[in-house]
Amino acid sequence: MEFSVPIEPDDEGYLGRECPECEKYFKIKGGTGIPDVPGCHCPYCNHVDGHDTFWTKAQIEYAQSVALHEVSRHLLGEMKKMERRPDRNAFISIGITVKGEPTPIARYSERELEERVTCAACTLQYTIYGAFGYCPDCGVHNSQQIACANFGNPPFKKYQLEVEFS
Repeated sequence: MEFSVPIEPDDEGYLGRECPECEKYFKIKGGTGIPDVPGCHCPYCNHVDGHDTFWTKAQIEYAQSVALHEVSRHLLGEMKKMERRPDRNAFISIGITVKGEPTPIARYSERELEERVTCAACTLQYTIYGAFGYCPDCGVHNSQQIACANFGNPPFKKYQLEVEFS
């Protein structure tokens, strides 16, 4: 059997991701950033790998539980077809009753993170712990962008020193 289990984003459209290298959690917003980027950058350690390696442990557990639920539901259905009542007219008769419920589905929800960032280079919207990180799409570090946003980007002023001798 083969299963396709959709992983839904949170209410704001962000999908949880987890770096396979440093195992830190972040979220990206679908439909923003560079379309069809072949890889993903970890915003914390800048590890680059395919998008299919950045699933969170909770997402994997959920997908496995959905598959197990479907397999157990199918198996119970097939076993129910073999149920038999004992023959009351027979000297010896055996009945078969199947009881049980499909394996329950594990639930999960995406976590809340501190900082929402829109990459100035590629427009990907992502959330991270802390303020500074690499863009998961283009890999640009956001330190200059965050510094300018927090401290402003004042124009340089020219100062003139006037000295008077007497």
